[in-house]
Amino acid sequence: MPIERPYLGSASPSYALAVLEYFEQQGVDPQDVFGVARVQDVRQGADTQRLTILQWQGMLQQASRYLNDPAFTLKLAETIKMRHLGMLGFLLMSCDTLGAAAATLQRYEQLLDSVNEAEFQTEGEHCTLTWRPLIQNPPVDFIMLSMGLWAHQARKLAERPDLVCDACFTFAEPDSAQVRACFASTFGGRVQFNKGVNQLRIPMAYLSLPVAQRDRHVHASLRQQAEADLVKLLGQDHGFMAHLETLLAERLPMGEVTLQHVATELQLAPRTLQTRLEQHGETYREVLDRVRYRQAERLLRNPGMSLAHVADLLGFSDQSGFQHAFKRWAGVSPGDYRRRLT
Repeated sequence: MPIERPYLGSASPSYALAVLEYFEQQGVDPQDVFGVARVQDVRQGADTQRLTILQWQGMLQQASRYLNDPAFTLKLAETIKMRHLGMLGFLLMSCDTLGAAAATLQRYEQLLDSVNEAEFQTEGEHCTLTWRPLIQNPPVDFIMLSMGLWAHQARKLAERPDLVCDACFTFAEPDSAQVRACFASTFGGRVQFNKGVNQLRIPMAYLSLPVAQRDRHVHASLRQQAEADLVKLLGQDHGFMAHLETLLAERLPMGEVTLQHVATELQLAPRTLQTRLEQHGETYREVLDRVRYRQAERLLRNPGMSLAHVADLLGFSDQSGFQHAFKRWAGVSPGDYRRRLT
């Protein structure tokens, strides 16, 4: 019997608060748009009750009709603040870099909404954030809002309003020139429609940009809370291996990837971590090797990065150790692997 997942298709109530504040910024009383009862429900349930997909979609559609603006969700995305993102917003603000923020988004986005999930990947000199649907036929408004939101949040996190990205969407190109112009201004790069995926394509160099309010100590504390919130939302078995691999990828450059280090970060005893891995048919060494190999492939695509620097970012004490490990993984030396990419 399939496992029931009541969280699918739901969204954080703080999204609804952002809509109310959007109208207030426009000088419009939101009660004139949604009615007194609905506004009171939103304000009273701001910290508790998640919105159903019908509630969230209905609110966006009602707002768009009132304003007679088919680009409303893109404009709303620009006004959303970190506090509207709840725990996820504060967690992102404490990340070291935009790359770490992208990985954090992939891990915890369902705390904000569970309509689509972000998939973060690197591809040569670019990286991508792809929105994979968690429900059948997610509304276009949701996709526009989510992708527009993260384009704007990247600029805010790095305090770099000049950042641009390419975007592609599965839906048709809007008829309105004004709406198309709004897409262009939101993303700044090339915007395409009728494509196979909903995706942002971002220059690799952006990943190393520091987050302006980064704080590793705060981040560690918030991530523990985010994990607890994710368990509460999704259940206990919600992707232990994915979380472990994300954590390892984050800690490799710091060299803090011993079993003891990682178990402490996960608030587990080392033996408990080993037992959890055995339940998944894995050993700690196998998982660490897989993460290092994946990161090595990504880093070697950058021709300007020395092998010594790659070794350092992967947590190796010297280049020789990295070269021996990579040949064990790939069957070729890192230099030969890089040459095959050209």
